[in-house]
Amino acid sequence: MRFQHITAPLGSRSAEDLPTTHSQPDRFSLIEVVRKASTALGLKAPIIATLDALLSCLPPKRSHNFVFASNATIAFKRNGISDRTIRRHVAQLAEAGLLARSDSPNRKRFSKSDMSTGSVLRFGFDLSPLFKSYDQICAMAEDCAKQASHISYLRTKVRCAIARTIVLDGISIDAENALRALRRKLSAEELCSILDDLVSVEENQGTDCSAEMSTDAEMSATDGQNVRHHHNSKKELIDSDVAEKTEDSHQRHHQISISSLVGACKEAASYLQHPAESLSDVIGHARTLAPMMGIDSTTYRAAEDRLGELRTAVTVWGVLQMQGRIRQLGAYFRAITTGKRSAAFDPWAMINSLVKQNRLQRC
Repeated sequence: MRFQHITAPLGSRSAEDLPTTHSQPDRFSLIEVVRKASTALGLKAPIIATLDALLSCLPPKRSHNFVFASNATIAFKRNGISDRTIRRHVAQLAEAGLLARSDSPNRKRFSKSDMSTGSVLRFGFDLSPLFKSYDQICAMAEDCAKQASHISYLRTKVRCAIARTIVLDGISIDAENALRALRRKLSAEELCSILDDLVSVEENQGTDCSAEMSTDAEMSATDGQNVRHHHNSKKELIDSDVAEKTEDSHQRHHQISISSLVGACKEAASYLQHPAESLSDVIGHARTLAPMMGIDSTTYRAAEDRLGELRTAVTVWGVLQMQGRIRQLGAYFRAITTGKRSAAFDPWAMINSLVKQNRLQRC
């Protein structure tokens, strides 16, 4: 027996007979877009999971978007949720415009066709609104992504503003309220309102948080890695000369002289028995001031272990200068060196701000 393969000419083919299975988005693309637009649609994760279960009940090749599955089948696909939960989820999907209900007189889901006329009656969950609004949901998902990115940016900006406010003004009521507010979900308007109460943060500029202490005549490196900023590249360089050039190119050269420190921290300088001429004088004087400020030896050693001798010393100088704005010097010192606020604290930024304030006062 021989088989003959017969094809119709290209011009005589009807476009209606061509398969259209790829004209609609697949289930996974739909659910991904709905998840991204869940905020705008007002849908939570359990409701989206129920929608995914309904989509899984649709056959791959179909001429409709009706779901005829029973509640028992849907509950099985949703890991055993109750009928009441299914009804609530379906009602919320219908309210969001993603589903239309077509109930039969006996509340069962089925279809009935007439072979003579080709008419069909379908009773169940119609997901056609979901497929029709796919482009609109994609636009909503894009808007939600932009809004989430904007809110994330504002939250980061608020954290920077809080850190700068603490450095310049100490622990203020506005900074504490902002820290508490960040524990909640905030809108863009609420975040902008918080920023209005804090020190402004300039965009496209990083915070200068690394400075070096130096004498007027010659740089000193007695405090090791706490004085110099080292840049460790992820890629190891075999040639030592190339490594030194790479490190020098990333090293910052902002310097604070001892005379600038003494001029900015007049309160600490007023207790000097003799002029501070070296870094050891700065560190030794800070250790003398610490007990007078309510800083015990254990707290001071813990700060030195974390920040180093020099950074701890300049912190003591700076905190004493801001004593008019701080209620308890010892508690504040512990909070910014080893406590909850230590992550956002940098001694050089505090000293830089005091130096700038001293220059403005002299002008």
